[in-house]
Amino acid sequence: MAETLTRSDGRILGFDDVGDPGGTPVLYVHGTPDSRRARHPDDSVAAGVGVRLVAVDRPGFGLSSPHPTGTVGTFADDAIALADHLGVAAWRPFAWSGGATHAVAIGARHPDRVVRTAVAAGLVPFEAYATRGILDDADGGRHLVAELGAELGPAGLAEMAAPMLVPYPCDLPLALEHVAEQLTPDRRAALAEIPGAIAALAAGVADSVAQGMDGIIRDLELQVEPPDVDWADATGPVGLWYGSRDTTAPPAFGEWWAEALPDATLHVFPGDGHLIALTRWAAILTALTATP
Repeated sequence: MAETLTRSDGRILGFDDVGDPGGTPVLYVHGTPDSRRARHPDDSVAAGVGVRLVAVDRPGFGLSSPHPTGTVGTFADDAIALADHLGVAAWRPFAWSGGATHAVAIGARHPDRVVRTAVAAGLVPFEAYATRGILDDADGGRHLVAELGAELGPAGLAEMAAPMLVPYPCDLPLALEHVAEQLTPDRRAALAEIPGAIAALAAGVADSVAQGMDGIIRDLELQVEPPDVDWADATGPVGLWYGSRDTTAPPAFGEWWAEALPDATLHVFPGDGHLIALTRWAAILTALTATP
């Protein structure tokens, strides 16, 4: 059952607290456009590997209030406030796709409150697009962000790209239709192995605009704005999980993170794609429970 936390500024944070209540605390940070519900549909998997999984809605998604001036750094502060609320001494963040910068920011802003981090098919900050060859294996969506972000800036990119990512207004049937339209044969085959996964992704899409477009617009702006944290401050170990066939977040993105972070290990899995967070869910959670 979903829970909420009211922050000191009156904003609401929505989250699910599932898995093993006495297990290793893992904070799941969803992608874009998604919500806390866009995760592996079987929470018993987390329980089975001894993980207490807290899946949080980023600002403006799901149950969480929009934060028009929010940054990856303020999200990191939200994550620590949630940890304090739940009695968690230190998180082990697990980010998928667009959640990568937000999750890594927790370790950069609060290194004493993060044990280790996992990034699955993580997008890179805008600065990374200047790296030669990083977009060679990326799809049109990443090229669009790089080109329009440079030409139009954060607000212009967000205004143009937001309607392309998610239909609005959006209910669950429309979200299911939208997810189905985005599925390549490879992604459809991967999801077929995980009962309930398509419904979970559709719930995330519907949730992403449940409070309007403000959340996704600000999220896209943050994909262009310089971060308010220094990646070099994220000193804890970071596992980078990428699929060789991922064109949304190709392995070159993982190589960039491996260079930018002080203690990162890149794993590239032949044949995997952007759904690696779901297809290797148990393995990633298990790796997060390891002692550094």
